[in-house]
Amino acid sequence: MNLSKFTWVLIWIVIITLIASIITITVYYWQSRKTNNNYLENKEFKLRYFIQKQVDYSGKTIGYECLLRQQNPDATWSLPSQLDSLPLQRVVFLLEETFKSLPTEPIMLSINLEYNQIISSDFQYFVRWAISKIEPMQLSIEYTSSNTTKFKNRYLFEKRIREARNYGMQFSIDNVSSELQSLKNIEWMLPFVDNIKCSMRAFRKDDPSIWLDLNLQSWNKISQENNINLILMGIENEADEALAEQLNIKMRQGYLFGHPINPESDK
Repeated sequence: MNLSKFTWVLIWIVIITLIASIITITVYYWQSRKTNNNYLENKEFKLRYFIQKQVDYSGKTIGYECLLRQQNPDATWSLPSQLDSLPLQRVVFLLEETFKSLPTEPIMLSINLEYNQIISSDFQYFVRWAISKIEPMQLSIEYTSSNTTKFKNRYLFEKRIREARNYGMQFSIDNVSSELQSLKNIEWMLPFVDNIKCSMRAFRKDDPSIWLDLNLQSWNKISQENNINLILMGIENEADEALAEQLNIKMRQGYLFGHPINPESDK
């Protein structure tokens, strides 16, 4: 290859590199805009964390869960969609007031976060901030797995959780179901999971002939085999509590013990 041809090859390499760089920057900018321009970041939407208590088998309060709610036009509150679009910076802002309403006891405080929030570069800061704010309470970060969740980076997700657990944080899987796929979705996480939460709503059968891939006893066994705490949610009546007693599930949550409370309702 003579010098002239070699020069043209170098020029084309430079041009291709520049085009690739421009495309990469454009895609990154578009993704950033898509992430930042989401409706949950819009301050016009009124968001607030409600709190619901967790109890043990004796009825003693052993923790609280922070539940994000959005105010509707009729002044009622409901669960917002696209939870993963809420920046952790705003979560911090919202929790500042909520934390002021919590007791200063060495019990658990649970906060539900989504995949994008957990892999965020702000996650470690958020965990350290929350732990420092709620002491002597302990922090549990809850994650709700679904069949539609796409784990683009399992390594980073696990790395974030394991690092945060070194600070004293617990990691919980929320709202597992009676479908076998529910177990398959989280099976790879079991080595670094501290708590699994089942809801009674997912295991109630209107028709006795309906087959459940996994029942509460199945999750009870999975939890025991992996040294994981099992928390039963959605306990609404005495029959639900009797089932928790029968299965010896000590940690419980549901309307029977109290509805989610707006900590600012009395202000």
